[in-house]
Amino acid sequence: MCGAGFAILTGRNTINKMYWADELANQIITSGKYKPYWVDDMKTPSGRVHIGSVRAVLTHELICRALKDRKKDVTFSYVLDDHDPMDSLPTYLDEKEYRQHLGKPLYQIPSPEKGYDSYGQRWGQEYIEIFNSLDVHPEIIWGSQLYRSGKMNDSIKTCLDQAEAIRTIYKTIYKKGKPENWFPFSVACEQCGKLSTTVVTGWDGEQVSYECNPHAVVWTEGCGHHGQVSPFNGSGKLPWKIEWACKWKVIGVTVEGAGKDHMTAGGSHDVARLICERVIHYPVPFPFSHEFFLVGGRKMSSSKGLGSSAKEVSEILPPYLIRFMIARVKYNRAINFDPAGMTIPDLFDEYDHAARAFWQKKDKRLARIYEISQVKGSPSKNHFLPRFREIASIIQHPGIDAEERFSKLKGSKFTGEERRVLEERVKYAKIWLAQYAPEEQVFSLTTSISKAADRLSLEQKEFLAYVEELLSEEWKKPEDLQQALYERTKKMKIPTAECFEAIYLALIGKTHGPRAAWFLLENRKLVLKRLKEVSKKSLKTTRET
Repeated sequence: MCGAGFAILTGRNTINKMYWADELANQIITSGKYKPYWVDDMKTPSGRVHIGSVRAVLTHELICRALKDRKKDVTFSYVLDDHDPMDSLPTYLDEKEYRQHLGKPLYQIPSPEKGYDSYGQRWGQEYIEIFNSLDVHPEIIWGSQLYRSGKMNDSIKTCLDQAEAIRTIYKTIYKKGKPENWFPFSVACEQCGKLSTTVVTGWDGEQVSYECNPHAVVWTEGCGHHGQVSPFNGSGKLPWKIEWACKWKVIGVTVEGAGKDHMTAGGSHDVARLICERVIHYPVPFPFSHEFFLVGGRKMSSSKGLGSSAKEVSEILPPYLIRFMIARVKYNRAINFDPAGMTIPDLFDEYDHAARAFWQKKDKRLARIYEISQVKGSPSKNHFLPRFREIASIIQHPGIDAEERFSKLKGSKFTGEERRVLEERVKYAKIWLAQYAPEEQVFSLTTSISKAADRLSLEQKEFLAYVEELLSEEWKKPEDLQQALYERTKKMKIPTAECFEAIYLALIGKTHGPRAAWFLLENRKLVLKRLKEVSKKSLKTTRET
């Protein structure tokens, strides 16, 4: 796609090719290995949910939907790992207030807003709201509840009992083993509450010995406390790479992918796979590696506040277009989204192309992408789709009725559904024009006289003086003012285009723009002020020369 690094989907290249989620569903089914079908994704709610996390959960949801379309019983879950410690401070947090909580489990840190039980719940609820708005409704599993309910106890005991086997796994993968006194567990210090700073030094089958090391990590300090505690019922947690495998077993996951950083050789998945095979004896779920979602070329980060949050993206694109933007790109290809420029109009164009493929049954793969992008219900029946970029142009021309214009283009009156689509697109077109559209696509009164106005000819300046006179009168109809402008150009015997160019150069800094009379009357006070400034500047320039 031009402007965003997207490849345009065309029937020419996609006919008879199976949609990627359907391909993965077929692989899962034909293998016969991944029953019962339980699709899962996980994320630490460390801050605002970024659009990259939405790609991950939607990728899993699309696979789940593809399995259901083949009449398979599927469970779809999402783990919010609020038992994880806070390891960095998002830029939008009060650093003075929250630095003391670094290293503590997210479910034990106070929420920055009222109405939530914890920091983890605050951001976890935002994840849920965003997912639901996109018609993604996984069963939510809170990591803190998995631990505190005792469901992780058996896995914790197994891993502590087989600490030596786990040390061997680390040595196999990383060629550098853990110390002989290392145990795969972290305790929440009984004195300071931090997880990240504790080191387990012993295990007697019932309790672990630990110390809270002041220098365990560089971003927070341990308190130096030493103690013994039972590792069960939420008193601590397993390391992520080991925990991942144990959660698969505890939950019953049979299908779960991850970002490519976790799936590369020597990454988290390699450790989790060997934990499954050698320690907890659980079949490894169907794996796949999904690429990153970049905004302006940068990878997203929830905790660091990098990139566009999913909430922000949901305010500039309708839900079905977010689904489409993600669904249309194969899971193992990166998406680079930059809302600036013509990205959004191009995305609407591609969506409309996919809709027509579905309605006209021309391209099965593209039609499938449209179908699977729908939110809350089946795809609508064939109807007229007003082009987004044309809407953006029309709404900047005062006096033009968008529905009337597009009804003429359609050749008949709008249906209720078509009117709803138009109203929705007008809403998003206004947002695009205000925040992301290229300068040449926006026709608005400039805050000051543009440099382009300096090149106005004497005749053009005389015409502007006449426009100023006309605007001092009362006009009931913009059509009458428009006619008066045309008549003046004929009387002055200069090209009409040059006269109207003078208006646009003086007011919006461009050589073209919206219908003049409607624009002038809609902005009468500001226009009169600007024309007086142009006259004053012209008079000053004349005197100086």
